[in-house]
Amino acid sequence: MVSGKYSALSGAIAREQSMANIAANLSNVNTAGYKKASISFESLLQGAKQTEEAKGINYSRTKGNFTDFTPGPITETGNPLDMAIHGDGFFKVQGPDGILYTRRGDFTLDQNGNLQTSNGLQVLNQANGPINIPNTATNQISVSSLGEISIMGRDGSSSVVGTVGVVTINDPSKLKREADTTFSLPADGQETIVTEPTLAIGNLESSNVNMTEAMTLMIDSLRTFETYHKVLKSYSDLSQKQDELGSLA
Repeated sequence: MVSGKYSALSGAIAREQSMANIAANLSNVNTAGYKKASISFESLLQGAKQTEEAKGINYSRTKGNFTDFTPGPITETGNPLDMAIHGDGFFKVQGPDGILYTRRGDFTLDQNGNLQTSNGLQVLNQANGPINIPNTATNQISVSSLGEISIMGRDGSSSVVGTVGVVTINDPSKLKREADTTFSLPADGQETIVTEPTLAIGNLESSNVNMTEAMTLMIDSLRTFETYHKVLKSYSDLSQKQDELGSLA
């Protein structure tokens, strides 16, 4: 009976973890460039071990967390510094401890004319350097679908001041989720520069979280959790009855 109690407990914990994951996704349903986080589970005992050693009682645990990099819908904003990547690829930004990758393209300019993310990280060019746009008060900014940023003076002159770096990752599953919508790449990961990216300027990629799907999963996980909770209560009641009956001499 004790083994069955722990089996139900492991299932309840797994459902609780699932609900926390879904809640995190739902809280970012309106976050530009957010990628849905998913969690998978596995049986602790399988095959002969389950039927012979555990007498049919199984345990579940978290197998791993992974990210769904499916592109989200692209929405027009009209802001010339908003950029969305068509197809695969990531923008590169400078994080506190190194280079980070993101699909979020709602960029702004700081007081010095440096291109940055909405949370203050510098956007990098193809050579991993910052992108500075001078004289923004007197020049008009233009961004091409290739990520080339140009300034146009009042006299009609135009010059390219930087190019937004876009890269693909050979194995996106290696990317580690960091703060906001950013990801880091371990040493064994590999990036490839996209020389001719296709950017939608004046547009943003929305979150790829489907609210209806997430709410359905949340309800299912909650009901399963409640079922495990009822099983645990039943075991608790049985234990109490055993204590009341005592043991036979």
